[in-house]
Parts: sequence; C-alpha cells; structure tokens
Amino acid sequence: PENRALDYPHQLSGGMRQRVMIAISYALKPKLLIADEPTTALDVIVQDQILDLLKELRNRQKTSILFITHDLSVVADIADKVIIMYAGKIMEIGSVEQIYYSTLHPYTQGLLKSIPKIGNSGDLYTIPGNPPDMLNPPPGCRFHPRCPFAEEKCRKEEPPLIEVSEGHYVACWRCVK
Repeated sequence: PENRALDYPHQLSGGMRQRVMIAISYALKPKLLIADEPTTALDVIVQDQILDLLKELRNRQKTSILFITHDLSVVADIADKVIIMYAGKIMEIGSVEQIYYSTLHPYTQGLLKSIPKIGNSGDLYTIPGNPPDMLNPPPGCRFHPRCPFAEEKCRKEEPPLIEVSEGHYVACWRCVK
C-alpha cells in the first residue's frame, strides 16, 4: 500500500480504485453506503474480493448498503432485500429468496432467465424488444411493450405496487385480484 499511496487514480487498476473507495468509506464509518455498480468491469476474482470487503464493512460497522447493479448474479451474495426497477419504476420488491424462487413480474423473470448458467454453451436469453425512450415513456406499465403477457389494461394504466405475500410486492396487473 505504501508504494501506491501517492499514485494517481489513472495509475491504478479498476479493482484497486474500488478498494481505495471502500477504504475511504470504511474510515468514515457511514451508516449508509451507496455502492453504484461497484463490481462492473471487474474480473470474477476481483469482483468477489470487492463483495467480501463490502460485506465486512456491513458486518463490522453495521453499515447499510444500497447496492445498485444490473448484475443479478451478485445480488444473492450481498443483498437482504431486492428492488427490481425498469425504466425508473419499481417492478418487484422482495427478499433474495422471493425474487429468485417466487418471482412474479415478467421483467424480473426475464432478468433471471438471462443469467448465464454454468455448462450452458448455447445462446444467452435476452428480453425481446428495446428499452423505452425515457423522454417519452410508454403509458401504463413501462414494461408492456416487451412483456409477453401484456393486455390492454397494461397499455393504458400503470399497475399499483401491491403486497402479494409478506414483504413481497409486485407492480403487475396479472397479480391484482
């Protein structure tokens, strides 16, 4: 560490820069740490080291971490509660178990299907269609243009976020009784 202390950020690898940011956070003893894509563009070994450092910070200092990521494969390793968002709207909220094993929203289901499986050499699953234009988002459910289950109501009205089981919420008209 001493021989790197005077280096500029551009002289450090991505993993080193992440470790520096975590060390600064650790020294400040925050109650809440917002980690925005902390493992993006890191190899799997460095990614695992960064997650271990974040978990250590969380456990030692009782720091809450708001972990923002598009990589659901790391969510199970660090999260207690998961919020799935699409185009700025909450689609589903639940525990890791609820999201991974009892997911209800078609977008969450698509995300989970798109996680690569070990030993699967076939094509990766992709959610059909394109993300919406955020300057002119679609009416109703923002996911409806890509949803395989979309009905007329989905195209017209935004679904409410409803509790479907204890601590598990979903914004989908298929779940509204």
